[in-house]
Amino acid sequence: MSDSHQNHVSMTWMVVEDDQTIREVINTMCELWEFNVISFKDGFQAAAYLKNDNPPPPLPDVALIDIRVPGPWGHEIGALIRAHPRLSNMGIILMTAYELAGADEENYLRTSGADRLLYKPLPSMEELLNLITEVLNQRKAHLPG
Repeated sequence: MSDSHQNHVSMTWMVVEDDQTIREVINTMCELWEFNVISFKDGFQAAAYLKNDNPPPPLPDVALIDIRVPGPWGHEIGALIRAHPRLSNMGIILMTAYELAGADEENYLRTSGADRLLYKPLPSMEELLNLITEVLNQRKAHLPG
């Protein structure tokens, strides 16, 4: 076990997950790391949040979005994020408990603008944080200017 999490800057995670247990696990991880978390139990709540061009701070750095949620599905929420005036460059990680065909996987990634697709069960805390850090570093590396 390493102490690498202490080197991470504070982050804000946006979580869209209809499974309360998984939502609570992610919220608890964020608390342990002293990250902020903005949690939504379905696509309706997430879409309503994203309708605001200037959402209240803290703005999320990364979104963990379950694909199959009530309301707009995860890939549709991802597309809303990519079209958002202030949040378009945040990391997006889609999550699913379902086995997806390769074509479906590519389609979800393409239509959502997501950086990664994660199959549940979720990896360990350390692995999840490393994945998110990697996604955010890749996004920063491709920023214009």
